[in-house]
Amino acid sequence: MKSVTLILFLLIGSLYSEEIYKNNFESYDLKSFPDDMMEIDGVFKVESNSEGKKHLEMASEPLTENAVIFGPSIRNSATLQVKVRGYKKRRSYPRFGIGLHGISGFRLRVVPSKNIIELVKNEEPVKSMPFKWSSDSWTFLKLQIISKEGTSVINGWAWSEGKTPSTEPIISLIHEGTPGQGKASIWGTAYSGKSMLFDEINLEYQKRK
Repeated sequence: MKSVTLILFLLIGSLYSEEIYKNNFESYDLKSFPDDMMEIDGVFKVESNSEGKKHLEMASEPLTENAVIFGPSIRNSATLQVKVRGYKKRRSYPRFGIGLHGISGFRLRVVPSKNIIELVKNEEPVKSMPFKWSSDSWTFLKLQIISKEGTSVINGWAWSEGKTPSTEPIISLIHEGTPGQGKASIWGTAYSGKSMLFDEINLEYQKRK
């Protein structure tokens, strides 16, 4: 039995390769929109900070669920990590997240106004956990989806820049079914009336050979 299991593992491994998509926006011109991305809603462009470090900036208007998709269309296990910077204004807060497997796929979303982090599917929250967002620093978001034999495990992490992420996910869900198929995504809603920043995109996924 062990030899059969090993053969199956090797056969599956031979069908897929591990691929990586990365983007830190340094190769794009300022004020431009990356040619390997697509705006779903909102206005995005490459900007830089006072030290010349580039990032993708989302305009504060329109006040909708703005999004950008990127990378290849994925249908298997994948992990996406993105660095996000949002700003509050008085009692108004941003809302932001990242997603896998298309715009209807699972999303990891931070909702500072409610002090929660949630998993979203088909625009509807399916699970939430307490989370305290810090407006004083960048926030790293990491969404991992492990798909195997018709079942998907969705794991999420979030932590402030300079902090150490937890070993275990801070939110997790078992989904009976495949995660779907589509591109990775970043999301933001500027309820605070201030622009939002995205940087250091790292997407790891499986590709059929």
